[in-house]
Amino acid sequence: MRKVENRRAAVVLLSCMVVMSCDRHRDMPGYDFMPDMVYSQAYDAYSENPVFRDSLTNQVPVYGTMPRNQVAFRYSVFPENRLLAGQTLLSRDPMIMKHVFEGKKLYTAFCSNCHGESGKGDGFLITSKKFPATVKVGDLTDERLVKASRGELFHVVTVGYGLMGSYGATLSEKDRWKIIEYVKVKLQGQELGARTLAGANPALSEPYEEFEARIASDFERTDGVGPVSGVTLGALNQAWVTEGETLFKLKCSSCHKPTKKYVGPAPRGILDRRNPTWIMNMILDPDKMVKEDPVAIELYKRYLAPMANQSLTEDEARKILEYFRTLE
Repeated sequence: MRKVENRRAAVVLLSCMVVMSCDRHRDMPGYDFMPDMVYSQAYDAYSENPVFRDSLTNQVPVYGTMPRNQVAFRYSVFPENRLLAGQTLLSRDPMIMKHVFEGKKLYTAFCSNCHGESGKGDGFLITSKKFPATVKVGDLTDERLVKASRGELFHVVTVGYGLMGSYGATLSEKDRWKIIEYVKVKLQGQELGARTLAGANPALSEPYEEFEARIASDFERTDGVGPVSGVTLGALNQAWVTEGETLFKLKCSSCHKPTKKYVGPAPRGILDRRNPTWIMNMILDPDKMVKEDPVAIELYKRYLAPMANQSLTEDEARKILEYFRTLE
């Protein structure tokens, strides 16, 4: 009798297994014991979400908190802070060759599209012309960047620089240092694990007011060098002001803020310091200005950032100049 019951139980169990293993359709085999857990309702990262009060699926971290193993970075994007980072920051862990190899993988994933495999600024986004021809990517083998300390490069990777975005929230502190070590050792031929800090930059120790006073005292106000030979300012053209503001936001705002210093100087009050023609030439041909104009050379020493040529027309540069006239 017991054998019969065992056989019946086995038949029932086998029947259940057969039924549950049957296909509903080719892409969804079998039946689910707990479908509400198998088919949970998911939301795309940027879709609306009725679960949260603000209707955002991708929630912002709680104010004042940070992910585990992340470290607060208290150096702002200003050139002074980049130099300060170079004078004070070193990786917490000594770098070894293993970190260089790991840094190469990270560099390939996050940096090579712009900077290229050899670091010469010839990555795919540049050679494929995905970026405009006016966009210049830093050549990591350039003497200026070879001489830059590891802390300076770490600052750039963390908070960004000009058109380059910030990777502080994307990469851990340790991964950022690995990328820097790979660049220094393999692309720049520097000593592995060198723990040297940058020296002080006398150009940045001079207060801004004293800097401008020295420029006014040591150099005559000129028209600079470039395609423009003369600019006449008449009554303010409000239509030009509006167009100039739009162009400024589109072409210049990644490095300049209208009324405060950022990566570069603020244009507010610039007409009190420079001739209109000088301003136009600086906008239109900054490369030539930084090489040949003494005031532009002094500005480069102070702000440490070569101004990008945005390939603007003279008409567009004139409208940006008109916008500068309204900044007070």
